[in-house]
Amino acid sequence: MNYYIDFDNTIYETAKLTKSMLDTIVNKISEHGNVNLEKLVQETKNNFNSTSDNIFEFATKMAEKYNVNAVELNKSIKNIIDDGKKFVFDDAKRFLEKLKDKNHKIILLTFLPQNNQNYQIEKIQGSGITNYFDSIIMTTEYKFKLDINYQKGIFIDDDPRDLKGLFEKNAFRVIRIRKENNRRSKIDIDNSNIEEYKSFDNICID
Repeated sequence: MNYYIDFDNTIYETAKLTKSMLDTIVNKISEHGNVNLEKLVQETKNNFNSTSDNIFEFATKMAEKYNVNAVELNKSIKNIIDDGKKFVFDDAKRFLEKLKDKNHKIILLTFLPQNNQNYQIEKIQGSGITNYFDSIIMTTEYKFKLDINYQKGIFIDDDPRDLKGLFEKNAFRVIRIRKENNRRSKIDIDNSNIEEYKSFDNICID
């Protein structure tokens, strides 16, 4: 069977990565000047949108504002991304290993923002899990609008919009991963045919 699995907040704890990068920006800036730490934390948190903003451009702007070396700051952020194995959910890795052992075809299906493409690629490479996948599909389109044989695929995602769209494409099986700390987990889906699990460990594999 073909398993199409989402990356951000499904396999990879993107919110934790974002927090780590913003913490680094705050720490590096506070090391080089007398700043109001509480105000700086709020500024980074309120002005960075992880969905649409480029972290390196944001870090550069912050570095220029506080007279910090932008190259060094961006290097620190890249080191966090490159060491991304710690952001992979343990249950997701176990699930990938099980699929591999059963010789299923595994495809990473991830959304690629127009202005953040290199960042997404770096995250995937830094995660250390590319060896589990037979192929990687990066798309700027909705996942239910691709040239895929949906009826022969099992799709695992966290995004209610994509999950509903995939179900309407008559996918063989649609599975929602609903992690507790994911903002999208607060959204209910009124469709009992879309399976929901908090952990990959609870998903049955044929």
